[in-house]
Amino acid sequence: MSCKCKKDNCVCEKVRKILAAQEAVANNDCCRSGSCELSIRDLVSPTGNGNDTIPFMLLCGCENTFAGLLPYFAWGVRRDNDCFGPIPSPFFRVKKFKDDCCAVLELLFPSLCDETPDSISDLFLFDGWFSTGVCVEVDLSCFTGITCFPPTTPVPANSAQVSKGLRAVNALRADKNAMVGLANRH
Repeated sequence: MSCKCKKDNCVCEKVRKILAAQEAVANNDCCRSGSCELSIRDLVSPTGNGNDTIPFMLLCGCENTFAGLLPYFAWGVRRDNDCFGPIPSPFFRVKKFKDDCCAVLELLFPSLCDETPDSISDLFLFDGWFSTGVCVEVDLSCFTGITCFPPTTPVPANSAQVSKGLRAVNALRADKNAMVGLANRH
């Protein structure tokens, strides 16, 4: 799957706003509907509940029939004790900007509402997020859209939580029609 890159891209500015909001909350000294503006407002509001992260997905302007619908999956390397290996995720937390539109993103995994999902759509009901500690550098000008989740504070993931999150992420990756099914569910 290839992405069409653009130089002027609203995704860069939106991710910059997310980072500014996260830094304002996390450093204090230093939309339920998926709207990034609502998530940013909720994060920095006086009743922000101590959250420090706006999780998001990047949408690829891919050259296929699902253009703009499919999330971008980044791959990073996770180390557990003496073992290491690649892990994918379409869920991110911005860590910092390297230049105009290049950012360092941490891969996040979802905490599933249902430990034993009955259907593919149950795999995509989350009650929180796990931070993986795995970061990637991404050119944000290559994306056509961004979807934000409500503000949260990710919990550092242990191996069991990474395994569960990876199961959900791989299910999404494996079934391109899952996104269409999820959209039709609501």
